[in-house]
Amino acid sequence: MRKKAKKSKSFLVWLLGLGLFLFFAFDPRLVVNSYTVTSDTLPAEFDGFTIVQITDLHCARFGEQQKDLLARVDKLSPDIIVLTGDIIDENILDFEPVEELVKGLTEKYPVYSVWGNHDRWLSRSDFRKLQEIYKAAGVVMLTDESVEITRGGAAIALHGADDPPVWNRGDLAYVQENGIAVEPANGKFNLLLMHRANLFPAVSGKGFDLILAGHLHGGQVRIPYIAGLISPTREWFPKYTAGRYEENGTVLIVGRGLGNAISVPRVFNPPELVRVVLKTSEK
Repeated sequence: MRKKAKKSKSFLVWLLGLGLFLFFAFDPRLVVNSYTVTSDTLPAEFDGFTIVQITDLHCARFGEQQKDLLARVDKLSPDIIVLTGDIIDENILDFEPVEELVKGLTEKYPVYSVWGNHDRWLSRSDFRKLQEIYKAAGVVMLTDESVEITRGGAAIALHGADDPPVWNRGDLAYVQENGIAVEPANGKFNLLLMHRANLFPAVSGKGFDLILAGHLHGGQVRIPYIAGLISPTREWFPKYTAGRYEENGTVLIVGRGLGNAISVPRVFNPPELVRVVLKTSEK
């Protein structure tokens, strides 16, 4: 009897451990990660300026009419929202959650966006439909374009780099050779939006103070506290999968994204919103 009781207890402990592992490994709950970026070039008027980044939605839905996602955004009190690509997915091709999201955001906040590779992979007619949804909602598209954001009489420069016409592992070499079509503004704090975080070596040290990107889905399968395992292009242990990086005087913040575009599930990699607070350097 004692042996049976021991076996039953061991089995229950094993079952509980397995349950906890599966819960945390495939936890679908939305998380928020916050970063503070301090810069000498940031005007005092922008001290505390808050940006919420949304990336790689891939047609995912968070509650009816995206109400859960929109409610989390509201709690972060952003000054602007930035979308860094792949809000749509050309394989899923469900425009409804995309439209629900951008309409809900633009009702309250200025929204700026760049295209990702899945946006660019749409057919011509589907891409036009996506453009119309963004335009009707009032999203400001930065397709190799720059704008100024003003606050209290001061301004910062916001740039958007279009997604390069190269896939797999040739994209970095392409951008290193050809560059991007936007240039930092002299004497201003320069914020660059681009989709592919793996292009960071080609644009760091070029005069951009801060870059926000996505694309690598946190490495899809994450080894907790260590690294992401695989990129969308099946590259093992890719760099720049999530979080903050700094090279050559440029800060990169990478969002892990919200949805899933490949057959490998997100493991130890819950959907993520990114909050960035800009701070002026102490004099």
